[in-house]
Amino acid sequence: DAKRCSAPGTLGSKTRTSYYGNPRYGAFPVVHFAWNQATAYCGWAGKSLPSEAEWEYAARGGLAGKRYPRGDSLSCADANYGRAEGFACRGHGGLPDDTHEVGSHAANGYGLHDMAGNVWEWVNDGYSESYYGESPVNDPPGPEPDYPVVRGGAWSAPPNYLRVAYRGNYS
Repeated sequence: DAKRCSAPGTLGSKTRTSYYGNPRYGAFPVVHFAWNQATAYCGWAGKSLPSEAEWEYAARGGLAGKRYPRGDSLSCADANYGRAEGFACRGHGGLPDDTHEVGSHAANGYGLHDMAGNVWEWVNDGYSESYYGESPVNDPPGPEPDYPVVRGGAWSAPPNYLRVAYRGNYS
């Protein structure tokens, strides 16, 4: 509403032509925003995107060594994922094969929702396959974000992309 951010590249979502700016979807995640748009918004709000280390700490919800934010297993009732053509959660629970309202699934141990599934989440770090082999052990800052890292998976992703340790990148 403050007109401080540019519009996303696409104004709809997978199944909704009117998504961005539609009050009906005000409690849904933002989609189709580029890393630089997310960074600009965070700067305007006096915040920043989390580092990978911060994101992973938050996503784990206090569960060290677990695969997912709430434990070692994941079902279609636990998160919004696997809803693309041919995946097991397509049409599950009568919910759309698209984004879901934030908080539609149970929170992790820190009370955070949607740390797995729904939409990919930008972090402040850049992607490098070899970075963790040469980085500081504690809170590594990550390389420059030529290819920013995304975490958490999405509504259309298979379950292995929702693992807390999974890292992807997107230009």
